[in-house]
Order: sequence, then structure tokens, then C-alpha cells
Amino acid sequence: MAIISTEQTKRLFAIHGWSGAILGLLLYVVVLTGALAVFAAEIGNWANSGSDHHDPLARWVGVATTKAAADVPDEYKEEISISYDHSGDLWFFFHTHAKNAAGRLEDKGVMVALDTDTHEVISWQEGFRSELPTADAADALARFFVDLHITLHVPHPWGLYLTGLLGFVMLAAAISGFLLHRHLIRDLFLAPRLSSRLLRARDRHILAGSWGLLFAIILAFTGAFFSFATSLGLPVVAAVAFGGDQAAMVEAVIGAPEAEDPRPELLVSLDGVLRQSSALAGTRTTFISIEHFGRVDARISVFHEPVEGGFRPFHHLFDGTTGKFLGSPTTLGAVPSAGDTVFGVMSALHFGTFAGFLSRMIWFGLGLAMAYVTVTGLQLWLKRRADDLTWQRVGRLVLATVYGLPIAICGATLAFFVSLPLQGTGFWSPTGFLASSAACLATAWWIDDADRLRRLCRMVLGGMLFALPMVRFLISGDGWIRLLSTQNTAVIVLDFSLLLAGAGLLYMTCRPASEAPSAPRESEAAE
Repeated sequence: MAIISTEQTKRLFAIHGWSGAILGLLLYVVVLTGALAVFAAEIGNWANSGSDHHDPLARWVGVATTKAAADVPDEYKEEISISYDHSGDLWFFFHTHAKNAAGRLEDKGVMVALDTDTHEVISWQEGFRSELPTADAADALARFFVDLHITLHVPHPWGLYLTGLLGFVMLAAAISGFLLHRHLIRDLFLAPRLSSRLLRARDRHILAGSWGLLFAIILAFTGAFFSFATSLGLPVVAAVAFGGDQAAMVEAVIGAPEAEDPRPELLVSLDGVLRQSSALAGTRTTFISIEHFGRVDARISVFHEPVEGGFRPFHHLFDGTTGKFLGSPTTLGAVPSAGDTVFGVMSALHFGTFAGFLSRMIWFGLGLAMAYVTVTGLQLWLKRRADDLTWQRVGRLVLATVYGLPIAICGATLAFFVSLPLQGTGFWSPTGFLASSAACLATAWWIDDADRLRRLCRMVLGGMLFALPMVRFLISGDGWIRLLSTQNTAVIVLDFSLLLAGAGLLYMTCRPASEAPSAPRESEAAE
């Protein structure tokens, strides 16, 4: 590491400290929920106790599509989206584009749900996409956490602006931290000192930050890129290079659209197309899109999961009348390019999908480490100002947020399970989250003893974690024996992990006083 002057070191410390202090709590929220988002699919599977269906889209979906389309007005057959929920039921969204009440273009059409086995209509609703139910009520929990990570549930595009700004804040903290690490290799194996609680906290912060430094830089850069690319980057490019004509910009990026041919023509066997696509991909089908249903220019897009360790999911395009395979469209550009490859690599690096389950496990662990670094950095920054009563209150706010976020996540999950039979998950999950957050903040305001507040938060969090598997079982009725018979071991693993984490926190809180560490001084209350 290059030697830097004392004055430069002071500036770097100021940048490092203030970059985390200004938006540190929001950054903690984004980082921790990002760690959860890595396993969004597994969370959705656990929330519905797994699925007995291997690949619902491969089971006579052509017949189901014809039946679902029978009573749908022709004006809504411009595009069809086909997906399935965690119980295996098929969902069809027949739609076109129309202006909503706010004057913005939005998908409008009919949402139809069919039972996979009987093809009976479960629901049939018409309206704008934002007004219709989601394709999977059981997936509402995972989607809530993912949206919290991406936009903090702030209205578009301000949520993306905010998370993009947080990405730059994290990048500034990571780079300044790297420059301050004069002995990076040694710090990777730093043993926390036991002589002082403050020194021990500082050493743990350095140790966790050293191991996660490269990860933090990668995550911050790619996160900022994805937040600003569509919300700010594309409109700016359109304004500067194309005189504000976004349609011209899109055409330049992905190529000119094909000439339309509205003559009527029957759709090719959808089941045959799916078999062909599955043979090419060799993985589970996740989504189907049909453009210009019942016309000569119909096109069928089939999406599959990536192979284990693959960078990207598969996207296959077929002619809708002949079934001919037309290739695999790129994300950027009309033909494969270096930019498209870089985009795919950045996506895989951000979401940790480049080596399958192993890389996602590593990304999850590093995400938790970065959340720890964010919190401890903010606590160390506050310790220098612990003599001020105002900063002591801020310290309690930090403590309430550190425990309050996982408590709120548990509150959203409990509310999700309770409301699942009522089909109100889209309302009650965020309500449970907000109610739990408000309770934590109110408690931090009224309890001025930081150690007492910490013990109370640990007890509540431990109890909620321990209760989650039991509530899941009571609502779903799916016990471990049945889950084993259906090979849903992932649900059992998550159940066991929650029980273990809850029991550990309860033990830490309730163990005898002789075993507990001595109470911290007021100057260390925020630790």
C-alpha cells in the first residue's frame, strides 16, 4: 500500500466516516435486504411450503392458453404473459398498452388464473396491471423484500435515485477504507484485542471490512449502475444523443422492430415449442411471452433458468406460426457484443449467480458482513460524540434500527402468513413491516438505557425467529415429514436455521448474569 501523508489520512478518515454516517442506516437496510434478496426464490418457496410441481409450464400449457383466451376480448391479445405461482397454478395476462389515470402508458388487460391439472378458471379480472392481483400471492413476501432492496419502496424513479446514491456512498466508504488499509494482508488475519471493548469493536470492524472490501466495491458499483442506468442514464442519453426521442434510442440499442403483419393465423402448437425450447436449455421454464397472438407476425419468447453456475437465464425466440427457432435475443443490442457480455457479467456479479448456489451462499455471507461493517462503522463514529446527549439518542436510534430491521422483516413475514388465507398478502406484509418498525422506534425513544434496549430487542427478535417455522406449519399444515416426502428439504433447512437463530438470541438474552458480559459504559452504549 502506498504511503500517504498525515493530512491526506485525515481527509480520508473524514470521507470514510461521513460517507457512512450521513446515510448509514439506509445503507444498512439496502445491504441487509440485498443479502436476503440473493435467496428470494428460496424465500418464496419456503413461504408456500414448497411446490410439488416440477415444471408447470410444460404441462399442456397450449390447451390451457386456448381455454384462457376464449373469453378474452381481441383488443387484449396484443401480448400474452404466461407464468405460474408456487402452488403450480397457471397465470395468463392478456394485455395491450393504454394510458392510465396519471396519463402514463401502462399494460391493461385481463388476468386469468387456471388450475394446472383441471384447467378450471380460478380467477378472471380486468384492469390496469397495477390494479390486478400478482401472479403469485405466495411470492408477495419475497417480492416485498426485493423491492425494499431495490427502491426502499419509494415511488419511481426516486427510489432508484436513492439506492443509486447509496451505492456511491458505499463506494466512497469502500475506496477510502481501502486507501486507509496500510496493512491489508495483515488485517485479514487480525485478532480482535480483548483489553478494551472499544478496541475490540474497532478490530472486528477492520477484520470484517478487510474480508469484504472487494465485495463492497463490486456491489456498490454494480448497484449504482443498475439503479441509475434505466432511471437516469437512458433518459439522459435519449435527450442528448436523440433529441429526447426515446423510441429512436431504443431502436438504436436493440434494433428496428420487425414489420407488422396483422393477417389472422392460428398459433403453432405451444407445447411443441416448449419441448423444443426445453431441449435447447435443459433447465426449468420460468416464463412465456406471446406477441401478436393469432396473427401471421406472432412471436413466442420462452425463458428458462440458467444452468448451475451460468451467468444468464436462457431466452429463446420462436416464430409463432411455424415454430421455427429464431435464436436467442441479446439484452443489449441487436447482435451479441462486448457491451452485452459486460452487462451480463455485472448482473451475475451483483446478484451472485456466477457459480450457482455456492456463489449465492458466499454473497449472502459477505452481505451480512457488509451490514455488520456498516453498523459498527456508524457506532464507532458515534462513540467519538458519545458525551453529547443528542448523539446518545442517535446511538439508541442506530441500535433500534440494527435490531429493528430484522424484527420488522419477521413482522412482515408473520403478517404474510396470517393474511395468506385471506388473500391479502400484498397489504398485510408491508403493514406488518411498518408496524414493527414503528414499535421499535417508539421503544428506543422511551427506553434511555441502551443495554436494556439491546436485551429487549434481542429477546423480541429471538422469539419472532423461533415462532416463524411454527406459524408456517400452523398456516400451511405442511410438517417436516410431508416436506421430506415431497423432497422439499430447502424448507426444512430454513425452518431449522430460523429455530437455531431464535434459540441462540434467546439464550444470549436470558443466560444467567454470571455468564453475561459486563454492562457497557454509557460511552459504549451504542455498541
